[in-house]
Amino acid sequence: MKKLIYLILVLGLVFTSCDPMDDVYDELDAQGTTEDPRGIVGSDEYTLNSDDYTALGLSYGSFSSEDEAKTLLPSFISSNSKYDYWAKNSSILIGYQLYIGSAFGVQDYNLDQDDYTFGGSDLLGFQSDATPANYLADILADNIDYADEGDYAVAKYFQFTGSAYTVTPTVSLEENFDYGATAGGLTSITTNWTAHSGSTAVGYATTSLSMVDYPTSNTGGSITINPSNSEDINSEFTTISSGKVYASALVNLSSVGSGNYFFHIMEAPDTQPYAQFRSRVGAKDNGSGKILFGIGASSSTLTYGTTPFDLNTTYLLVSSYDIATGTSNLYVLTTAESTEPESTEATNTGSAGNAISAVAFRQSSNIPTGTVDGVRVANTWSAIMSNDDLDDEVIGDKEAKVTSFSYEGGSWVTAPDRFYLVSGDDFDSMGEEYGQPGKYNNFGSSTPPNDYLPTFLKLKFPYALEGTELDVAYDYYSSSSGAQVRGNLYTKIDGEWVSYSSTISTELQFGYDGNAWVPDNTIKYTLVGSDYAYMADTLEGNELFANVSLVNLAKYVDYDYNWSDEQILYSLDVLLDYLDPSAAEGQKYLITYLLYDNGANDVIRNLIKENGEWVWNE
Repeated sequence: MKKLIYLILVLGLVFTSCDPMDDVYDELDAQGTTEDPRGIVGSDEYTLNSDDYTALGLSYGSFSSEDEAKTLLPSFISSNSKYDYWAKNSSILIGYQLYIGSAFGVQDYNLDQDDYTFGGSDLLGFQSDATPANYLADILADNIDYADEGDYAVAKYFQFTGSAYTVTPTVSLEENFDYGATAGGLTSITTNWTAHSGSTAVGYATTSLSMVDYPTSNTGGSITINPSNSEDINSEFTTISSGKVYASALVNLSSVGSGNYFFHIMEAPDTQPYAQFRSRVGAKDNGSGKILFGIGASSSTLTYGTTPFDLNTTYLLVSSYDIATGTSNLYVLTTAESTEPESTEATNTGSAGNAISAVAFRQSSNIPTGTVDGVRVANTWSAIMSNDDLDDEVIGDKEAKVTSFSYEGGSWVTAPDRFYLVSGDDFDSMGEEYGQPGKYNNFGSSTPPNDYLPTFLKLKFPYALEGTELDVAYDYYSSSSGAQVRGNLYTKIDGEWVSYSSTISTELQFGYDGNAWVPDNTIKYTLVGSDYAYMADTLEGNELFANVSLVNLAKYVDYDYNWSDEQILYSLDVLLDYLDPSAAEGQKYLITYLLYDNGANDVIRNLIKENGEWVWNE
């Protein structure tokens, strides 16, 4: 009752004293009391804000665990002067953000040479006849150090679509036409070129053609070709019998006719040359005074490109012949390029299997008039574009592939149907302009997944049932972490796809135990009339209550002075088992009930559940 008197005194002095508690403390000091000078048993609710997280040193605006919240929040509460005078049994309910983790983990793994070697390939990719599924699970197990049950892994790898092999880049022929300062017929000036047909000579000029970064450029002279002449010439080199043959030349044309080929590669000149010409490169007028370039793999009927090129302009023509397939490609460049372009100017397919031993120029009706220089023949694109010593290259077309796995029972297995990996085409469907996911085929801080995936999933799976869950993984780019794979769980709720939240809003209660604020699960509860009636009815006939009136318990809604602590505890035990039958071990209650003793008085008692029973906790 003493503390109640002091509380009344405090409230009475609120408007008359700068520090009303000073008078209370003076009186306590005068009496020499050792009681806690705090006089208020209060309760409060508070939700942390961004400034609070900063003060707590939590830069992400959330706690990483409940234990972290239990450790940091007591000092946070104590630092607030509002609670300086709150006494034992006071409580504060703190609302805060708690990081509970991702719905699942997902990792991406890019196979390396060791992995392909394990799969039976000495190249950077599985061979075309390999079955990657036979190796991928074991590769992931060897290379992913940790995974939780239900996590995912995305294996990214290459597989060749046909034959593949390693080749050393080699230049078989390099021709600058550096034959002195006197013009004339080429075959009369040098024996490096031999006529295999016709008589009117291919001309030799003392001026040269050039292109920046092209290695056979701006040296010596050049040759001239003319549709009025008839001589065809070739220059031999060591035979190339497998892989691809690349042939290049700088070309500047002053006029073009109705179309014919003038540049090609061939088998040795003494082995049916007319039947064994390959990669026949030609040109024709497009009808508007522009040039169209074309190629024939093994026929004089050429496939022409659609790009109009200018007369009197130097271009770099590069042809290729795939000995295994018979396919010939033509590239027309305005600058030297270190890597083979993905698109061609023209493509044609003919006879396969011919070994190539010579490069040739042809003069006949309808060929263009022009100058040619810088002829090169090599077995790789890189060797066409460089005279440096180059590393071995893998030749062969391959495809980038992706296979997804889930971690189940300690092993990697094929991912279930509930897993969906967003593809490049999927990203493109979300928009390919700048600031849209399809621009770079990933999400990022400026294109967050939740701005796009709910709509995408609704369109992709229009018939998904309510409650359907889908684990969605996607490429994500972060300026701090680079490219990575992330993912989240999406659930169809009320017709919409809703994402799982890794951070939730939750609450934690703290109680003041007389010395400090401690995490506390205490539930404060004040008995009401129906509670007294329930206890009276349930305890009827119990011998423990023979000396008290259960009728009065229900009638007057209070205990009277005849009730013992044992009887009150037993009745509250019965009541709490009724009100909270699933209460966990260690659950606490702060119960307020009425006790009649020369008047009705509020009594506050602490209970705790121990060994399945409610006992006093005082």
